[in-house]
Amino acid sequence: MSYELSLKRLPNFFRYVNKVYKFSKTISSMEGNEDAEVSASTIFMSVFMCLLLRMGSLRQLAGDVQSGKIRKFLPDIDKETFCANTIGNGLEEIDVETLCHELSVVPRKLRRNRAYGTASHPKTIGGLKIAALDGTEYFRSENINCPDCMEVHIKTKEGILVNYTHKIVLMYLVGRMDESAVQVLLGAEPAYPKDAIQGEESGHEGESTAAKRLLEKMIDLYGKNFFHVLTTDALYTTNPFVTLANSLGKYLVSRVKREDTTLYQEIEVLSERIAPIHIDDRENRVESWIYEIDQIQGALDWDIPTRGFKIIEKDYKITKGNKVYTKQETFLCMTTLPKEKAAADVVRQIVHAKWGIENNAIKDLKDNWHMTHNFHHTPNATYAVLLIMFIAYNLFYAYVFRHLKSYRLYHPTMKRIIEDFISSYHYRKWPMSWIYFDDS
Repeated sequence: MSYELSLKRLPNFFRYVNKVYKFSKTISSMEGNEDAEVSASTIFMSVFMCLLLRMGSLRQLAGDVQSGKIRKFLPDIDKETFCANTIGNGLEEIDVETLCHELSVVPRKLRRNRAYGTASHPKTIGGLKIAALDGTEYFRSENINCPDCMEVHIKTKEGILVNYTHKIVLMYLVGRMDESAVQVLLGAEPAYPKDAIQGEESGHEGESTAAKRLLEKMIDLYGKNFFHVLTTDALYTTNPFVTLANSLGKYLVSRVKREDTTLYQEIEVLSERIAPIHIDDRENRVESWIYEIDQIQGALDWDIPTRGFKIIEKDYKITKGNKVYTKQETFLCMTTLPKEKAAADVVRQIVHAKWGIENNAIKDLKDNWHMTHNFHHTPNATYAVLLIMFIAYNLFYAYVFRHLKSYRLYHPTMKRIIEDFISSYHYRKWPMSWIYFDDS
């Protein structure tokens, strides 16, 4: 047997997300302009359907309203007033704080259902729950701009070319994967031009400033014990960020890349004076030599206990009983985790977990969810579209990994499952119940 098409896939999805994650409450909680031609709930659900079905265009969505296709999944609407412009105008006034709160529904429910962080669904490394922070650009244009755009100056033969871009910082759960343990987006915070939020000089505030706001918001939203460790790239190895994370009770594990920094140079020099810890990970066929430097904060400008590491890794395969090395990598990292909480090899594994947000979240969102597309370019609308996208992302993967039995049996591609959603969307011949998402 193999994976087979189901024309009930989309109604099945809605029944599941409504039963488990109370999706109808998410829809009805939306707030916006009460005098708008289309309600905030309809705006939310319209964009949600557009993103879930990977349409990539609000105009395609509006065309499907005119033909009657998508109205089967929306509240009562007037097709004469519903168009791409009314959706875009509604996004300008939809409440993003409500969207941020609703984005937390899936992670909270998964934690309550013990879907990760337990023996059966480990999703921890060394018993530590890990969240990754990373920033990304999600829209760029040479012509279109808004008050929240940041300018990027590019040198060309013809002179300086100005691009306008939006950037955002994401927080994402990472760790060891069980096939039914869902990696979810916890939250997102835009990076702004300085003069857009502080009245200072032109420029932009930087990724780490947005990350500080996001970290504080996530702890307020999820509580202090939802995750223990933040894994980040080298940008976050600064005194202000390390100090903030420590004050909030969070440990930091970060790559160290800039050769001109004191931290990098201290790790390089001191690693030459100590013997490495040898680890042979036979399960993953990786052999590593870890040079661990304790109390490296003495050479830095902060007081928080910090360890530095130089790690040499070699991937290998077994050929006729002998190891054959296939790849070698050397990297530096640091952590504020004390040794009694995380041995050197645990730190090495957490560093690798950071790549989960790059490969499983950001790359997926850009390649498959139209994250870089300009759906409607105003400050509130661009942020709102991303938050709705992240809600759809979490619900989709929760459905696939936690509910879809045929995925566990046959492991179809995500593209194949989305094709099922689209076929189901076109096939359905009657309206779904807006409240119960039944199949009657």
